[in-house]
Amino acid sequence: MNLSDFSVVHARPEAANFLDDPLIHCFAGDQVVLTYVSREALMDYFQVSGDKRLTLQQWNLVIDRNLDALKPIIQSRFDRDEWDVHNAVGQSYPKIILRLEDLRRVPNGLTIEVLNLKGGFTR
Repeated sequence: MNLSDFSVVHARPEAANFLDDPLIHCFAGDQVVLTYVSREALMDYFQVSGDKRLTLQQWNLVIDRNLDALKPIIQSRFDRDEWDVHNAVGQSYPKIILRLEDLRRVPNGLTIEVLNLKGGFTR
């Protein structure tokens, strides 16, 4: 089944700013599918040093900018039944966790340029 309506979940009041992973949700028909992008995988992929602390909001911007590139990876994991079940509030949802090997499979790579604010404000 084709997944649709991909979006990054920006408002998550229960999320820890420096601990939780970015979350993408989409739909398989009427069923919500959750995809978490491992923060550790993102740091390794972009070679962010351990002493640099990016917030969940910053990672959400990076994922939002790269969402089109991640869609085929999420779809292929879903098609191969490479997902777990997430139970919350009496509901069950398919849950995919993207790891470093998944990020490396993106054909044209991912970008972190959205966080380069300096480039837009200098002359």
